[in-house]
Amino acid sequence: MANRCENCNKGQDYGHAVSHAKNRTFRLFQPNLQKLPVFIENKKNSAKLCMSCLKRLKKDGHIGKFFKYTFKAKSKKPPKIQKARKVSLKEEKPIKAQKTKKSPKAKKEMDISSIVGSKG
Repeated sequence: MANRCENCNKGQDYGHAVSHAKNRTFRLFQPNLQKLPVFIENKKNSAKLCMSCLKRLKKDGHIGKFFKYTFKAKSKKPPKIQKARKVSLKEEKPIKAQKTKKSPKAKKEMDISSIVGSKG
């Protein structure tokens, strides 16, 4: 099988490698293909997918005819979770926030003369 993604058919491309002196040499651009197990029509199979298709498969769980294959754990029992112990230190009462009392008195309007002073 050629270097092609089985989902999007992305394959080998060609072009030039350009040096600093602008010399051009022929080069190939290869797709980043990964072989991984997937489900195809409810059967486990392996497929070559490019990284963009692989990322989409991991995010959505399926892409095209391919479905995500998840590895099953050997043991059927879930792992035991340790409960956190209650540690009682010295009994401390929470500090209550002090409330500031606001006076209901209205603020007096100030004149400029009372701040600066008057001439005379």
